[in-house]
Amino acid sequence: MGDREKKILAKARVTLNDLGSSPRWSDETLMGLLSDGQDDMCKSIPMIARKATINTSIGQEEYKLPSDSVKLLSARSNGIPLTITSYDEIERDNAEWETDTGSYTNVIVNALSQQVIRPYPLPSDESEKAIKVRYQAMPIRLGWENDDSLEELAIDTMWDFGLRQYVIAMAFVDYGDESSLSRSQIAMGLYNKEYTRASKLAQKSFAKRALTTGYQAKVVNTRYLGRYDGRSSRRRY
Repeated sequence: MGDREKKILAKARVTLNDLGSSPRWSDETLMGLLSDGQDDMCKSIPMIARKATINTSIGQEEYKLPSDSVKLLSARSNGIPLTITSYDEIERDNAEWETDTGSYTNVIVNALSQQVIRPYPLPSDESEKAIKVRYQAMPIRLGWENDDSLEELAIDTMWDFGLRQYVIAMAFVDYGDESSLSRSQIAMGLYNKEYTRASKLAQKSFAKRALTTGYQAKVVNTRYLGRYDGRSSRRRY
């Protein structure tokens, strides 16, 4: 656990009134909630963008993005930008598209399975050897002091307040009483404001790179409907 993570959790413990010698929540538990908060933001918002090179070959139609990917943001081949499109769009424009050959002009993505891409058209020769992609990525799960995988937060420090509110909201749910649930909703509302702010910034930054006409931010429900069960603290929308 790095200094940044320690500060977030220390401030969260103050709000949770969990400062005694026998804390209700272990560092491992709170670190897990902090990691869940980062995952929650990165799952639907391109908080982390990474680059990769996909080597293509004659006869292969589909390729997988790296395992940490959420979706494709942009692609280039031989220095030329490729248009990201859907199967419906390519089918509407050309019913015989699957047999077309030539230099890459598009990358086809299924909105329900965006980790798999299909360059279009099929390459006619070995000159089409690689596609350079930029993709939305998920962070590595955070570790804690007794864990060998000592990972740190990957998103910018400007989101630390929102992440702290996520930890507080999910921890208060564990109490179960009416007062704690009310405080949980307040904290979750503060987190949702930061989530919405990140979504709006992403719309401006990635509108021309995402699938179809623009990046579509998730609409966040300010009312938490689930309950932390020790294994998963995902919010339901």
